[in-house]
Amino acid sequence: MASKRLAVSTTEAARARGRPQGRKGKYNARGAHEDGKWFASAAELYRYRQLRDMEAKGLIQALECQPKFPIVVGGAHITRYHADFRYEVLDDLGRVVGERVEDVKGMITDVYALKKRLVEVLHRLKLTEIPARKVGQWIDRVD
Repeated sequence: MASKRLAVSTTEAARARGRPQGRKGKYNARGAHEDGKWFASAAELYRYRQLRDMEAKGLIQALECQPKFPIVVGGAHITRYHADFRYEVLDDLGRVVGERVEDVKGMITDVYALKKRLVEVLHRLKLTEIPARKVGQWIDRVD
């Protein structure tokens, strides 16, 4: 009697167990596509929509999704940090008054905390964390 072939990938294994086929991220976050971009969680997508609306209103400009920041120490490339958003804040006259880098976070890990601190020091910027559960309170807000 021939034995049943074992699944060789996690996708095949999930299919064999009858699990639905949808990309699921860490900590049960469900990602989604919008405007040709991938967002790792519903909260991140919600913040993107807020920022897109703020850009249309003229409150911000140069919205960038998933900007990358290299982490180089002593001339050696260690790793790379991927933030969620970067944009320029405008005043009432449309002048740039600052740049913001944001990360929507459902859970803060030790690795994230270390990378965040390294990026802030190496790139001389302040990274704003937005708690995923409170992203709804950030409409038109650019702390």
